[in-house]
Amino acid sequence: MPDADIVAEFGQLFIMAFDGPWPAPDTLEYLRTFRIGGLILFEDNYESPEQLRELIAVLQARGGDDHAPLFVCADHEGGRVQRFRRGFTPLPSMAEAGRGTPAATEHLFRTAGRELRGVAVNLNLGPVADVCAADQPGTIGDRSFGTDPATVARHVAAAIRGLAEEGVLACVKHFPGQGGTGQDGHREVPCVPATLERLQQHDLIPFRAAIAAGAAAVMTAHVTYPDCVSGDTPASLSTYWVTDVLRRQLGFAGLVVSDALEMKGIMTRYDPIDSGRLALAAGTDLLLYYKEDDQYEAFYALRQALRHGDIDPAPIAASIRRIRQVKQRWITAAGSRRVD
Repeated sequence: MPDADIVAEFGQLFIMAFDGPWPAPDTLEYLRTFRIGGLILFEDNYESPEQLRELIAVLQARGGDDHAPLFVCADHEGGRVQRFRRGFTPLPSMAEAGRGTPAATEHLFRTAGRELRGVAVNLNLGPVADVCAADQPGTIGDRSFGTDPATVARHVAAAIRGLAEEGVLACVKHFPGQGGTGQDGHREVPCVPATLERLQQHDLIPFRAAIAAGAAAVMTAHVTYPDCVSGDTPASLSTYWVTDVLRRQLGFAGLVVSDALEMKGIMTRYDPIDSGRLALAAGTDLLLYYKEDDQYEAFYALRQALRHGDIDPAPIAASIRRIRQVKQRWITAAGSRRVD
């Protein structure tokens, strides 16, 4: 049986969501009781910068503490993926930014970081490190900095630096790269027919640059790579991709975050409980859920499995340590950020 402290801290491995601009009292109590690790915010949670600042202050007061604040996350890439708009600087798409200089991208993401920091969002689910396929835009399209891996790598590193200058952590996505598929992961599990050698020479280049630039987190892709060892197992649920490639080969020591586990594509094969269990077994640190009913059901089921010894507690303990280290890194960065 696992140590009681590991079970008590198991909630740190979950990023969850709630509907509307203000959480229900039961949601706040849930965050506090189970020490949930963080929240992801969407358009329906947002009304204004003032409302968002007040909301996050209450969430941190009820769900976090001085040593382990909540991760408060949002997809703030720019272009068609920017959750907060009114009161925030409109960000160009990454494709547009990629046609400029890395210095301009760094400035752009410093502006984004300053505005996110101003409302106490501490983890940006971006930038996108996918390389857009040259022969077809795929579903990533203008969410990518471009079709050249070296160019994408320079802009990804610049975006991470810009966010870091303002005390905001970056989560790059979608490892090991989903720019080479035209399928939409919101509808089906996409496939990228590329060998590991091809990915090493192309798609993985921006992720190496992101790791070197100090990315706090990497989000995995609900994508299969049938020409690699992982076969038809999505990278997000694959020990090969999470542990063997990302951790051991690329040397990433930060947080591995799943893409949303209720995304329609992944749910054509797995329910939210099974995908959560497989993601943890693969070495994932943070499970991302965005539907209230699914997230509660998955949390309770997985916590029960951990308590009964059906989930190995050793990787859970390692994830808890990494989460606390990154949270402490954010506390330190936020406390020493540049004041303009």
